Amino acid sequence: MKRYAVVGLMVVALAGCSSQSYIETSAGLSDNSVDKMSAARSRLTLALKYIEIENYQEAKINLDRAVSYTPDNADIHLAYAYYYQKVQEHEQAEKAYFHALDLAPNDGNIHNNFGVFLCGIARYDEAETEFLAAIASPNYNEIANSYENAGHCALEQGDELQALAYLQSSLAYAPQNLDVRLSIAELHFKLAEYTVAKQQLNKYESLSKVTARSLWLGFNIADKQKESAVAEVYSRQLLAQFPLAFQTQKYITNDY
Repeated sequence: MKRYAVVGLMVVALAGCSSQSYIETSAGLSDNSVDKMSAARSRLTLALKYIEIENYQEAKINLDRAVSYTPDNADIHLAYAYYYQKVQEHEQAEKAYFHALDLAPNDGNIHNNFGVFLCGIARYDEAETEFLAAIASPNYNEIANSYENAGHCALEQGDELQALAYLQSSLAYAPQNLDVRLSIAELHFKLAEYTVAKQQLNKYESLSKVTARSLWLGFNIADKQKESAVAEVYSRQLLAQFPLAFQTQKYITNDY
């Protein structure tokens, strides 16, 4: 169930404008061409692309160039934080997040991504604070993602009831998110609420093709409810359609 939504990084809009124009050369910027903001935007876009292909050296070069043009732009410092996360420099990543938030304290993207970072290093309470700050941020449009992140983070902390509450909030904002719906069904099962788990699974099945994960849940619900015929149907589907899935191996070894 662990999956986090990092938002606002791959489509970065640098706000503001410059009254002075420049030309970018190997030595930097000179007068009479694109403004500093446009140059920074280009460098930031390149940096993010390099991060995605794990070319971190080129990513850092482009981030450094971008920040030299617009040093007080929060989006660039958010990208620095993402870069430092990727290279496992946690202290530097945290400093970059704080710098970004100093520049844009109401930016929901920064709060959300900071929450993902904090949850990843097991600082769960602080992560929850950041997710809630993202949700409360004005003009923030990724509320479903932040509730989902908060739910997965609560689950990592072992708080299944809080995880369920956050995932239900996420589903209210994005009812088409089938992964969240299935996660909710799984949580109801873990809480021994088998009837509700079955209802949620039925909704999932009405909207999606079966997966090894959904079939395994269906089998386990039927097994707990002593519905042997239903359990048999799920197990046969699991064996036939997903013979190599880890759920199938758990079934074969009676690990349930």
